[in-house]
Amino acid sequence: MLFAQTDLEQQIIELATRTVVMASIALIVLVVVAAATKDKLPILKLPLFILIAFSMIGTTVVLFGSTIYLNMKSESGGPVHWHAEIEYWSCGAELNLRDPVGFLSNKIGTATYHEHNDKHIHLEGVVVRKSHDASLGKFMDVTGGYINQGVIAIPLNSDEATWFTAGSQLDGDNQRTENFGLATNEGQWITHADEGAVLTLRDGEYCSGSHEVPAELQVFVYSYDTASETYAQRKLDKPAQYVLREESSLGPPADCVIVEYDTPRARTDKLCQQYGVKDADRCTEFGVKEYDGELCNIREVRSSQ
Repeated sequence: MLFAQTDLEQQIIELATRTVVMASIALIVLVVVAAATKDKLPILKLPLFILIAFSMIGTTVVLFGSTIYLNMKSESGGPVHWHAEIEYWSCGAELNLRDPVGFLSNKIGTATYHEHNDKHIHLEGVVVRKSHDASLGKFMDVTGGYINQGVIAIPLNSDEATWFTAGSQLDGDNQRTENFGLATNEGQWITHADEGAVLTLRDGEYCSGSHEVPAELQVFVYSYDTASETYAQRKLDKPAQYVLREESSLGPPADCVIVEYDTPRARTDKLCQQYGVKDADRCTEFGVKEYDGELCNIREVRSSQ
């Protein structure tokens, strides 16, 4: 992956997993031996008991020690629970990030960094190095894609019918859903693997119906100001390096991230659901049945430039 880096937390998780597996195997073997020799070789009772106790105590020490070490080395000083809302757009069509797979899985990504099919980035764990562990680059990497300057690979489901946001996931943004909008052969941009499809978009291609200006990868971030109850958007120069705001909410003041592949623009007209339902000018477009001044109480401010 373009953004892959050494991940201390993942290394410690792997160490803990190996330790538990090895200790479990050792305990099973020791218990079987103890049961088989308890009458024939009573002299082995004490050594076997010591080995069983050592396996259990040793595992506890490794798990406890690794957790303490991870927290001491982390910039966050312990577990956090941060969020950012995120949407992916290609030539006017909103894409559906790959869904969790399996009966027991409710997330795509890792235990710490993931998405729950809810258009939110979830960071739930220890942040060893914030610039990496809370970045958009790492999020794309752990979910099965990547992002770099001028290119993005977005993980999708295997079923083409689920590539676009639909049903209850639709919000007040204008949608184009007949295709993902590339004028070139879409097959050359889609790759398939056991995990699902991946859509790769690069600067320089053309959206359908627009053959004069080539499309570009653009990422916009809406940030909320609590004091003024307003929010503003900015366009990122280096999208992979974007870092989550330290907010636990699933909407403002947590950021809204819009990943958009389209003709170049200074600002986006797309907006995340949790911002939309609170926007004084757009809340009814985003599902509020009737304007409510207490709910629809935030406004976007725009730069004078």
